[in-house]
Amino acid sequence: MKIETNVEFRFGIYHMLKGAFFLDAGNVWLLESRNNIPGGKFRWNRFPGEMAVGTGFGLRFDASFFVLRLDLGFPLRKPWLPAGNRWVFKNIKPSSAVWRRDNLVLNIAIGYPF
Repeated sequence: MKIETNVEFRFGIYHMLKGAFFLDAGNVWLLESRNNIPGGKFRWNRFPGEMAVGTGFGLRFDASFFVLRLDLGFPLRKPWLPAGNRWVFKNIKPSSAVWRRDNLVLNIAIGYPF
């Protein structure tokens, strides 16, 4: 089972080049329990606390009939961390090479997500 949501603010930069700020939330669960994936089964009473949240900036090369997206994102909430430590605002350090390696994600895609 997958639950996801996305909010995106798009704006023009120059001709076919557009920009976007985005906020994503979601996660993926199993419908049946599996021994090798403990805690992976979807449960109504647990899923809000298991949602991940990320944000970032993207560039869109929009040729009307074709859109190439380059998105650079990072996590704001890591649901696999212990309760009380899942929101990671205080750990955001873009100047740190270690933080960038462990947290920045570049996605390349064709077309808009919605």
